[in-house]
Amino acid sequence: MTTKPQLKVVDGKAADTPAAIDVSDFNVWCCDAHILNNVSAQFPARGITCIVGPSGSGKSTLIRSINRINDEVPGFIHKGAIRFDGRDIFTDYKDLTTLRTEIGMVFQKPCVFPKSIAENVLFGLRAGRKLSTADRLMIVEENLRAVSLWKEVSKRLDESATSLSGGQQQRLCIARTLAVKPKILLLDEPTASVDPVSGRAIEELLLELKKDYTILLVTHDLAQCRRIADHIVFMCDGEMIEQGSRQAMLEAPVHEKTARYLNNSFCDC
Repeated sequence: MTTKPQLKVVDGKAADTPAAIDVSDFNVWCCDAHILNNVSAQFPARGITCIVGPSGSGKSTLIRSINRINDEVPGFIHKGAIRFDGRDIFTDYKDLTTLRTEIGMVFQKPCVFPKSIAENVLFGLRAGRKLSTADRLMIVEENLRAVSLWKEVSKRLDESATSLSGGQQQRLCIARTLAVKPKILLLDEPTASVDPVSGRAIEELLLELKKDYTILLVTHDLAQCRRIADHIVFMCDGEMIEQGSRQAMLEAPVHEKTARYLNNSFCDC
């Protein structure tokens, strides 16, 4: 029987909830470039963890490693461990489909398939059990309601997903991810390519989803981080500099680099 790792003390701060994802001394090289350098971070179960830092600090590389998308990148080499539910994702998960079902990911640009809206929601279930028409409709409605999209598209389910606006497409991508019942949601700047109104709608959606999901969100938008983060991880130059609760990180960061970046959006690394 495996036990979930507890959050470690980082710079004198410790969370009071167990870690859903535990990253330990994790390194990544790609084509001889050292992208992540001995990163250790613990992501609390439930709630929203915002991963922030300047461009090129390794934020996207980190979350793409968590569901092993980087495995497919030529020249990718890793060292160290990432544990989910107490299991090392590189040694204990032989079936990547299982891992990616439990750890879903949404990218910066909406990635809808050239299929109907309904088929996009059901896409991740296509290789699973056979579903009746009633079951299919129930799953589609349940997940479109979860992302506050049902009222907008309920009469358009057979239309192409490409007919939706950018913000609607991004919410559809989240609905497609939710349909397979993941435990973790990874989001890489999900509001960066949508308009401000759609961005706020996605933020409100994440605030609802955090009650049931562990959410890891890469963002360059520090105002967004202040609005929705429960926990903040600050990365710089491929290293994890500091992590803690939103209040601790914003009001009393330990490192000068953290304070400079969170207050002034500037880092000299």
